[in-house]
Amino acid sequence: MAPLLGRKPFPLAKPLPPGEPGERFVIPHTQEAFRTREEYEARLERYSERIWTCKSTGSSQLTHKEAWEEEQEVAELLKEEFPIWYEKLVLEIVHHNTVSLEKLVDAAWLEIMTKFAVGEECDFEVGKEKMLPVKVVKIHPLEKVDEEASEKKSDGACDSPSSDKENSSQAAQDNQKEAMLKEDDSRRDSISK
Repeated sequence: MAPLLGRKPFPLAKPLPPGEPGERFVIPHTQEAFRTREEYEARLERYSERIWTCKSTGSSQLTHKEAWEEEQEVAELLKEEFPIWYEKLVLEIVHHNTVSLEKLVDAAWLEIMTKFAVGEECDFEVGKEKMLPVKVVKIHPLEKVDEEASEKKSDGACDSPSSDKENSSQAAQDNQKEAMLKEDDSRRDSISK
């Protein structure tokens, strides 16, 4: 992650080839290395200006180091507070969705708080006093999957070309299965006559 400069990511200096002879000047928090003291000092001066924005929180008027450290903090906090098993669940909700951010947050929160996710670690209560640590390995869908899918589609889903492209392979497979079933039925009819 790199802090923003004027709402745009500011690229880090390209790393120097390893084992190159000569003196190197390294900026401690980014580990950027420079061949000359002039390049190094120019970058340090730029980084010390209060013109940087944290990409994660939107905090502005920070030095580069302050914004960098804030982003690292947020990334660590996110790893702790948002386990990896929720990623797929949330990404499926937000992908190509055009509803407001507030509604997306509400929908994601509801999914996380009311449903289990594959890989989720939780406690299984055995009796009144015994708890076992368990991990969800499979989720069996409810019978009303078709209704839920149509509700999700109508509630802010996007019909973008990329969405169609992603789903076209599934539609082609479904059409192929249907054609094979019809062919099997016609063979059975011709054999029985």
